[in-house]
Amino acid sequence: MYRYSSFARLLQGSYAGHRMALRTSLSRRVQLRPIRSDASSHASSPPSSAPGSSPPSGAGRAQQRGFTSAAVADSSVGGRTAAGESATASEGTTTTSNSSGGWGGGWVRPGFEKPVGWWLLASSGCVFGMVTIGGYTRLSKSGLSMTDWKFEGRPLPSTEDEWNVEFDKYKVTPEYTQINYGMTLDEFKYIYFVEWFHRMAGRFTGVVFGTGLAYFLLRGALRPPLLIRLAGLFAFGAMQGGIGWWMVKSGLTEPTTQLKTPRVSPYRLATHLTMAFALYAGCLWTSLTLLRPLPETVHPTQAMVQAARRLRGFSAPLAALLGITLVSGAFVAGNDAGRAYNTWPKMLDDWVPPEVFETLRGGLIRNVFESTPVVQFDHRLLAYATLASTAGLFLTARSLPVSPAVKFAAHLLPAAAFGQVLLGIATLMMYVPVDLGVAHQAGGMLLLSALVLYLHTLRVPLLPAVV
Repeated sequence: MYRYSSFARLLQGSYAGHRMALRTSLSRRVQLRPIRSDASSHASSPPSSAPGSSPPSGAGRAQQRGFTSAAVADSSVGGRTAAGESATASEGTTTTSNSSGGWGGGWVRPGFEKPVGWWLLASSGCVFGMVTIGGYTRLSKSGLSMTDWKFEGRPLPSTEDEWNVEFDKYKVTPEYTQINYGMTLDEFKYIYFVEWFHRMAGRFTGVVFGTGLAYFLLRGALRPPLLIRLAGLFAFGAMQGGIGWWMVKSGLTEPTTQLKTPRVSPYRLATHLTMAFALYAGCLWTSLTLLRPLPETVHPTQAMVQAARRLRGFSAPLAALLGITLVSGAFVAGNDAGRAYNTWPKMLDDWVPPEVFETLRGGLIRNVFESTPVVQFDHRLLAYATLASTAGLFLTARSLPVSPAVKFAAHLLPAAAFGQVLLGIATLMMYVPVDLGVAHQAGGMLLLSALVLYLHTLRVPLLPAVV
């Protein structure tokens, strides 16, 4: 009996050694890469061994270090046999851990991911609202009603005398003398309130962001990587007030353009709107990073690795194209180009109006940004290109084995682009009514939101290369 038990223990040790050698051999055939995570780990890494306990297994050590490989996957996942496990390993099946390192990892103290994420999402919502209100302010011709600017803001005039003082300031502006001459005090009160409300919405956004930042700083919730990013966003937002006034000032002087129409500089308006887009995208991306961490376990195949890489290759050109399209829309707004060539699909009787060629033959690069026919023609072409690109993304994603989140975002993006194109056509053909114009500007923000969501889903998973 003693000899039999000794022989059994010898066989058991030999079998365990054989399995360890097999796992070591498999692990050498896989190139390990750290898994980046966008949020602190929620107990996804295995705990350290307690004193006196056995050391962690090879899989546990790999997960603690943030590595992944087919060799450390559980040998009986889904009831597979050892032969099935070997086949899965050769296909590149991996296990990823939502560790605390990498993208967004270590940004906040554990337990503060969701509070900070929701605060940033609320801040991005405030920016969205501010941009939409700004569109109404511009389209209702209210933006030049306040002829000065104070950083801390001011209350609305409360007496008739105070209103008359503000009205007298407005009466000396080119907009009043050339466009709104004879406006009544009640009409002035309305456009003044719209501009005042837009400015106060910007200050309210700053209060929401600044108050939240101070609160989480006092709680010690923010780690240096996130704190640096938030400081940049706060400075970026604070600059918006000054840039907005810089834009308004350009409309309070005598116009120097060929049409002699009092309006703000299209370059300054494009700068103001582009910075708002960037601020919104930054807040939204950071909030998603905290609210949508990597899943604790993912088992992608090698085909999914290649699919994710392929879509990531398309993402940068698509983002650049959509960004340029949004900026070109700002120049359409700045030049009031939507009130000309109000036909579709042609521009009046031509696909390319002759004024475009005449303008470009002038040899001035500024004509690309200031000429009404060129600006509108450019925006049309860019919108078509964006719609076609998102449709191509949709068709590509349908044929690839991507994750459900990526597939949803790849469906949402072309839907948002299609809706935005329809809104743009309706706005143009109806001579830019205020409600449709505001909806079109808000649609641009929704399209940007869909792009940010799509790019964000492509982070999952950051897959190892299988050799």
